[in-house]
Amino acid sequence: MKIFKSKKELIKNQILNNDIVLDVGFWGEQADVNSPDWPHNILLSQAQEVFGVDLDFDETTLIKKENYKKQTAENFNFGKEFDIIFAGDVLEHLSNLGLFLDSCKRNLKLNGRLIITTPNAFSLFSIVEKLFKKEPSVNSNHTVYFNFVVLKKLLEKNNWKIVESAYLDDAWPKYKQSFKRKNLWLVYKFFGIFTKKFIQNIVIVASPK
Repeated sequence: MKIFKSKKELIKNQILNNDIVLDVGFWGEQADVNSPDWPHNILLSQAQEVFGVDLDFDETTLIKKENYKKQTAENFNFGKEFDIIFAGDVLEHLSNLGLFLDSCKRNLKLNGRLIITTPNAFSLFSIVEKLFKKEPSVNSNHTVYFNFVVLKKLLEKNNWKIVESAYLDDAWPKYKQSFKRKNLWLVYKFFGIFTKKFIQNIVIVASPK
């Protein structure tokens, strides 16, 4: 199974320069519209045209304001169809995943693809924390976590087919970390030499059946 080292590598691998892309939850946390590493900027540089949907964003910073709508990820509609819907770190924030997948179907072309990235419920960090704490640390805005089996089952039950599965190993060490977490990062990289299963994020590419 392939390992992508960054969202940029994932986007460059999956999206063609003639694709029309919808970025769901594009604004996200800590959005820096001037950063070339912001996934939305990577999409803008890669695809023919990019649209975005999120609950809230600063439209004054966006070049094509007409390409963006303030809607929820569970109920969005652009009145057009896209080649790609990109949902980077979105699923774990939602309350109703079935509604999200239905919205994606309404807005995708017949052979369009949905690209999902989400935390791996059984990453090394979660497992280690479970050994020493009652529960692993979680983002207070998250509602659900996945592994490949559960995410594939969710998609299949909602009439989606899996096109590709991969890992995304880009979450560390971008942010300031404690001494303990830095040491755990070294352990994480060591285990990564022998197995992929502890990598922090998973990727699924899917199409409607």
